Amino acid sequence: MWFAILATLASVVLFYLSDRQQRWLDQPLPGLSRLLALLLLAAAAALWMVILGVGVGLFVGLWVFALPAILLPLIAGHYRDSFQRGQRG
Repeated sequence: MWFAILATLASVVLFYLSDRQQRWLDQPLPGLSRLLALLLLAAAAALWMVILGVGVGLFVGLWVFALPAILLPLIAGHYRDSFQRGQRG
């Protein structure tokens, strides 16, 4: 189960860091990282379904993907945007 969690979280991070609008890196990761993220997500989804069954596995896998996918941009924006430092620009 730990591999499914780690693979899902790694895919979220790779999807985020390869996006044009990401806020942590100066340049987004190359497009190949999106393919790696997609492969990790597919492997994690298959593993979730093997471990928990199809219905529950997809539900849990989607939530384990969705929550970090929502929180990661919010956290990155909170720590990287200039309005947090009181700067106007």
